[in-house]
Amino acid sequence: MKRIVILGGGTGGIITLNRLHQKLRHDSGEKNTEIILIEPSERHYYQPGFLFVPLGLMEPWETYRPVSTLIPEGVKWIREKATLIDPDNRVVKTSEKEIKYDYLIISTGSHLDYDSIPGLKEHTHNFYSFESTMRFKKALNEFKGGDIVIGVAGVPYKCPPAPIEMTLMLADYFKRAGLSDKVNIRYIYPLPRVFPIESVAELLAPIMEERGIETNLMFNLEGLDPEKREIYSLEGETVKYDLAIIIPPHKGAQVIIDSGLGDRSGWIPTDRHTLNMKGYDDVYVIGDATDLPVSKAGSVADFQAEVVTSRILSDIEGYTPMARYNGRVMCFVVTGLGEGTTIVFDYDNPPKPNPPNFACYWLKLMYNKLYWTLTAKSILPGVIV
Repeated sequence: MKRIVILGGGTGGIITLNRLHQKLRHDSGEKNTEIILIEPSERHYYQPGFLFVPLGLMEPWETYRPVSTLIPEGVKWIREKATLIDPDNRVVKTSEKEIKYDYLIISTGSHLDYDSIPGLKEHTHNFYSFESTMRFKKALNEFKGGDIVIGVAGVPYKCPPAPIEMTLMLADYFKRAGLSDKVNIRYIYPLPRVFPIESVAELLAPIMEERGIETNLMFNLEGLDPEKREIYSLEGETVKYDLAIIIPPHKGAQVIIDSGLGDRSGWIPTDRHTLNMKGYDDVYVIGDATDLPVSKAGSVADFQAEVVTSRILSDIEGYTPMARYNGRVMCFVVTGLGEGTTIVFDYDNPPKPNPPNFACYWLKLMYNKLYWTLTAKSILPGVIV
């Protein structure tokens, strides 16, 4: 019997688990294969929903489900935290046991690194975890006016459009509340343009200017002074704030760092087409955990899950795995309350975003409701934003 171990119950792990289970059942390979999920959390979060909760566009409870409701019958769930990965001996260790595998799928995601900037967790807000989203929602409800600074403390970070989406939606939010004249929004970013991809930046920059949003580009955040309410950069710039919304630096999972499998930030060296951890044909890496030059986004994990599933099943059946990942990314970009666009690209083709429109915004809100069936349970593979 072949044993497939999936490490991590985030988006990539859950999608791959369900896709493998479906195809093994369809091909009558279920009896000869064991699927194991290692994930300590009882909840699976739809993280893109965190963007909408502070503005009242989604309820907090809509952003999570019990992991147990997303796991099909026959899959074994080990509710423990992985402490070490030993790929040479094909073993994943937890605090309680050792799990042997024939194939390992690492989907350990990216994690907020508050420790890299003292005071960031205590004195700023973000919407990149459930807890921080709820704290930000409360602060936004109590905010009556002043200087808002929103930005990114380091790259790479997951869901690249999210900070600029929040910036543009906040501008509309305060306009609808009749507070535009009492609020000044400033966007700080560590790159020379407002978004990493040039074609998308060229679309978004004029929209930000039209909304009266000030920008400080090439602003590499070094620290903050909570008493003076100031944020300062490595370049010597200082900006004042009354409400600071800062996306913390990201790093790989601690188990990756402790196992010595990643670079200094914990990202795993991954073959850009096969998705194997370099040097190991029986270990695959998907989603945020890779060091690939693509967005750390849910759509990436979705497209990669199809490739990994195909390659593992081909190998089990005795065929040479042929499926390859081409760097495909697809996501919506909300450009305000009532409009949005889409970006689609891969390794060889940069995105050509269309002008913002209501249809894209409406589709995004619809997908927020449909994620749990269409994507998480893999009813419609290849569609996640």
